[in-house]
Amino acid sequence: MVLLRESSKTGKATLIGPLTLEGQYGTTKGIIPHASIIGKPPRARIKAETKSGYNGQYIVQFPTLADYVLLCTRQRTPIYPKDASAIVSMLDISDGDRVLEAGTGNAGLTMYLARAVGQSGKVYTVERNKPTLLHAQNLVAQFQRGSLLPNISFHHGDLSNAISETACSIDSSLASKLDFVANDSATDQSDPEDLWKQHGNLIAPLFDGIVLDMPMPWIQLPRVFVFLKLDRFIVCYLPNISQVMQLVRACLRWPLIVEDVIEVDWRSWDVKVAAVRNPENAAQANEINDAMVCRPSHNPMSHTAFLVKLRKCGGI
Repeated sequence: MVLLRESSKTGKATLIGPLTLEGQYGTTKGIIPHASIIGKPPRARIKAETKSGYNGQYIVQFPTLADYVLLCTRQRTPIYPKDASAIVSMLDISDGDRVLEAGTGNAGLTMYLARAVGQSGKVYTVERNKPTLLHAQNLVAQFQRGSLLPNISFHHGDLSNAISETACSIDSSLASKLDFVANDSATDQSDPEDLWKQHGNLIAPLFDGIVLDMPMPWIQLPRVFVFLKLDRFIVCYLPNISQVMQLVRACLRWPLIVEDVIEVDWRSWDVKVAAVRNPENAAQANEINDAMVCRPSHNPMSHTAFLVKLRKCGGI
């Protein structure tokens, strides 16, 4: 995948790829054959082809992870870069860590987590919707030629069931101990709090961090936080403050401290040299080169979600 940016004031960017020798991309200014992009170095300039010649000018770049998350095709609303980078910071993860993610979605956050844990770490991501999971795998494979794929393990199904598969892939000796998770999930008759109290001591702490992107994380928390290492973090991604309130109430029953609740405000500014029109005098005309425009951009990012940080503060 490459980023094609218009060489104009707007600098509009578009993702193109995967590139093939026979492929082409249509723009308002003409056709850009993939062959004219393949082999070009970053920052190379190309032009669109028309019947009468060449038109427009574009700059070829490699997309950053933020570019890719914002511009790639979507089946779900992504966790935007402003929130993804905050979640990585809140989890305090580093090279070699293991992270559990519930809700793969568009794999935007998945790729941020995979980059943070490195090749010696692993992100175990769970998605209930099969087409969404396949789409996410495809998106990860197309970014930087699949360089992040070895850092990610994809799992399909409900978290209650998939967590058994995930845990056993890390430690096969847990297979017999985890039967209760699948059984209780299948019947859906046991109280999650009773499940935690009865079986929590059987589970070894496996994860250095957990992310829950689901509407009611308090339902799954008793089944999940027992897999988290002591004094490590869970971050819940919740669009509505009412969800945050329900989660905080639920955490009073478990050894989890609500350490932080934040809303990330990422405000972009336009700071650029301005052209002064019709200067009133010669002195003002000489100062044209010093004129600047400094103002907030016209497309500020609105509210996306609240990020709730939980710390595991005690044993079972």
